[in-house]
Amino acid sequence: MRLYFLRHGIAEDLAESDFARELTARGRRRVMRSAAVMRRLKLKPKAIFSSPRLRARQTAEIVGQALGLPVQLAEQVNFGFDLDDIHSLSQGFRPDDELMFVGHNPDMSLLVHELTGVDAAMKKGGLARVDTFGRQARHGELVWLIAPKVFDALSRSDAPQAFLEAAKLTPPQKLPQTPHHLHNLIRHRWSPIGFDRRRDIQPAALMSILEAGRWAASSYNLQPWRFIVARRQDKARFQAALSALAEGNQAWARHAAVLMIGVISSYGRPDVVNRHASHDLGLAISQMVLQALEHGIYTHQMGGFSPEKARDLFAIPDEYEAFTAIAMGYRASQLEHLNDRQRQRETGGRDRHELRDIVFGDSWGIAADFLA
Repeated sequence: MRLYFLRHGIAEDLAESDFARELTARGRRRVMRSAAVMRRLKLKPKAIFSSPRLRARQTAEIVGQALGLPVQLAEQVNFGFDLDDIHSLSQGFRPDDELMFVGHNPDMSLLVHELTGVDAAMKKGGLARVDTFGRQARHGELVWLIAPKVFDALSRSDAPQAFLEAAKLTPPQKLPQTPHHLHNLIRHRWSPIGFDRRRDIQPAALMSILEAGRWAASSYNLQPWRFIVARRQDKARFQAALSALAEGNQAWARHAAVLMIGVISSYGRPDVVNRHASHDLGLAISQMVLQALEHGIYTHQMGGFSPEKARDLFAIPDEYEAFTAIAMGYRASQLEHLNDRQRQRETGGRDRHELRDIVFGDSWGIAADFLA
């Protein structure tokens, strides 16, 4: 879900009550300019929820008029606006819908920080876009933050297009075009290489991801997976894991927050090879990938690494096999740390075989008769 957080415009300092403080003449002018920019940038929220306090309501009404949308006053967006209020107001909307909230500080800044981990100073009239994942708006990424002075600059006739061109630097969602329903987490799953070089994965989120892998299905419940985990802040371990990757993967994986080596137990019983072990490792990683997305964290699996070097670096016993490498982290808002080829790879399209090419019925290569 795409969420817009708009702090109200400049308001008068004194009134008979805080509830009744109006926008100043300057505040109205600036919000009107900002609203015109929002229209030209083609913002399309399904709903605008506003605090009932006069300055927020006036800000929302100006924006609503520009975007052709009514404003819904919501006490939840008043002082104390929090994640539970967002979840309550977003009930009944689709995962791909856009919502706008017009309210006050410190709530606006605190919410952006809580959702994304970014310290965002929301100025009066500032607008932040946060993309969230999963059924509940609990985690997301800050796509952009437009300060009031930037809105002023964008109000020039040629500026909005320039902003749109700059916004292309933000990695796209790359949602698949499919005629059949997919869970929202599956729709958002893809394997980026543009990771945020500064934002770490907090321990609680990492433990949640690993726990998801722990509860994957496996043949005879043998649970043949093992994971070597190197966090960015564990510098020596991280560099060791990075050195096991192929050179081409090292170029971008060094920006990830976490590197992992996925290992399988080769034997189910002594001298009996577990031929399902790699399949079961894949199941565990698949669950970890989706759990990570619930936190706004992306993963990229790699076959391009040296199992032998990983064995030497981490003293992996002979009865185990290093099978895959995994990079994990938050996506970067800008891609200046990638080279041209990597940026092209990051922003390129996605494709898949058609179902009729992979789902067979009576005979190999003959598409199943139930396929449309």
